[in-house]
Amino acid sequence: MRLKVRKARPSDKMPLMSFIKDVWGGHDYIPQVWDDWIRDESAKMFVVEADGTPIALNRVRFLRDGSAWFEGARVHPDYRRMGLASMLGDNAMKVAIKKGAKVFRLTSGSRNKASHGQVAKMGFVEVARFSVYDTQKGGRFRHRAGVRIAEKNDFESVMRAIEDSEEYRLGRGVLWDGFAAVSLTPAVVKEALNENCVYFCNSAIAIRRLGKEGKDVWNQIGYLSGDPVPAVKLVDSIFAMKGRFDWRFVMVPKGSQLVGALKRHGLRRSFSNVLFERMAAKG
Repeated sequence: MRLKVRKARPSDKMPLMSFIKDVWGGHDYIPQVWDDWIRDESAKMFVVEADGTPIALNRVRFLRDGSAWFEGARVHPDYRRMGLASMLGDNAMKVAIKKGAKVFRLTSGSRNKASHGQVAKMGFVEVARFSVYDTQKGGRFRHRAGVRIAEKNDFESVMRAIEDSEEYRLGRGVLWDGFAAVSLTPAVVKEALNENCVYFCNSAIAIRRLGKEGKDVWNQIGYLSGDPVPAVKLVDSIFAMKGRFDWRFVMVPKGSQLVGALKRHGLRRSFSNVLFERMAAKG
């Protein structure tokens, strides 16, 4: 059998989706995003061919903090345990290094032990765990007094509040933009301020992101920190925003004091993910 890693092509869709459509009981997101991914020139997508037939896939994105984000790794069931995921991962790291990335990151479901073992073999280590807390059916939210959008001249106080927070420490200092983790560098925080995405309430900070997967649109809080009472006010106000949102959720690191407050406010834990990281080799 002749194996080859190459750049993905539009014609790969049908053979890849023939097995990806059955992943996670038919709920895999890749069929919804394939068309967007194949057109996205800011990322690179690769496949493994076996005698000319695509049997595995992955993608690498280059994020605003200069890191490389690995996602979408899928291998045909008949070709698993042959090292194809590692083959794709090694290729992605080489591509990312050429782009100047110094940090590689990826995420995996907390119960996906097989994936954890595979990424460990590639030199990735677990650095944090996060849970998605979302709204229950019929949940109601309203704008709360004291919540305001942070302005550009708030940068120093926003940056200080973020870096001094428990959530920053527990969560490896990242902001979740969709399901990709980007470091909360000063440049990333300034960009969020310029986009009017940073919210204040006393000691609490929230950064809102709009997400999209296929036709679904998300109202997401990608970073939340501070004392529980004002933090919940931020969640209330952001989730109360008008718009056609299919999903409202907040990402919270394991061990955060905010977990109990969110549960008491009626949010539920939907699922948990593990954040893995690897530094690029020097030289």
